[in-house]
Amino acid sequence: MILDTQSLFSDSQAITVTANSTNVIDTLPSGGPNTKSGIGDGQDISLFVQVGLNAFTGGTSLQIQLVSADDSALSTNAQVHYDTGAIAQASLSAKTRLIAVALPHGKYRRYLGLKYTVVGGPMTAGTVLAALIEDIQTLNGTTDYAKGFTV
Repeated sequence: MILDTQSLFSDSQAITVTANSTNVIDTLPSGGPNTKSGIGDGQDISLFVQVGLNAFTGGTSLQIQLVSADDSALSTNAQVHYDTGAIAQASLSAKTRLIAVALPHGKYRRYLGLKYTVVGGPMTAGTVLAALIEDIQTLNGTTDYAKGFTV
């Protein structure tokens, strides 16, 4: 699996309260018209979310939604395309893979991002790595290298 900055939603983003992903992807090139765009048309695209190096503490659960909308705040004409439901805080240990799922082919609103909903009070620790990736099959048996690793 190769990650690039153009496909990252969250890179070690601390999730302590309900928030959107740090990055929201504009799916239309050069600020085109505000219409729906295809994701995965002709190519499989997957959503990958993993807990960072620090486990989540505090709170009772975390819910993650993949959302597309007409604005970068993910609030205008928002559509939920994937929803984890509540993930218990006890399941949010370091480096736990929370999502590795192929996205359905179809039309999405212009802006694509994640909404993190914290339930049961603020989290006191915990980060996530989240991105769109092309090759979900390569996730099994992979080795994590430090950022900026070169061969």
